Amino acid sequence: MIIGSTSVYDAAVAVEFGEVNYNDAYIDYSKIDKASTQKLADYYFQKALAAQNNSQKKEFLQKASGEYFILTRLEPDNIYPLVQLARVYDYEKQNSYSKAYFFRALKIDKKNALTNYYFGEFYYTREDYTRALYYYNTAFENGYQETFNVLIKMAVMYEKLGDLLRANQYYKKAFLIQPNNTILPEKIREIESLKYKNTGYYNKRKGK
Repeated sequence: MIIGSTSVYDAAVAVEFGEVNYNDAYIDYSKIDKASTQKLADYYFQKALAAQNNSQKKEFLQKASGEYFILTRLEPDNIYPLVQLARVYDYEKQNSYSKAYFFRALKIDKKNALTNYYFGEFYYTREDYTRALYYYNTAFENGYQETFNVLIKMAVMYEKLGDLLRANQYYKKAFLIQPNNTILPEKIREIESLKYKNTGYYNKRKGK
């Protein structure tokens, strides 16, 4: 197979997916409809998430990645397909390719909430909580202030890192978004019962 570019991004996707070879030499992008391509890509991606076995998941992820790759050729500065490709490679445990697409999206807009949220998810699943919190926090500061999943993840990150004061604050913010949630009140009471304000963590920080 001939790869038309030596960049990491092209090398990551200039491979064969099923019957289609995603090399620029084989595709007339002027004849491709962007809306229908994105609809098909999202369809395959959702089918992958819902797949019950690994072979089906792999098949749908490969099909989704092919369509998202075409979208990156139609609109090189469109962040959405870049993030989706990063997510596809994340699910496939192709860490270097996933990070390459996340960084490519961040190069276009380092404060983009969508990119930062899913990059946070990338690090969260790998238990790199410090980096996960950084990206969740960037998403929070740039439009996701009322996104329940972001607030919960930030609460969990702060709790895992020992900052129970901030963890409690974000659990409360999340509860304001979902006041009918039956688990959060107990979680908030559990944290507050620890009298965390008097713990060594906060006493140490006050002494700095």
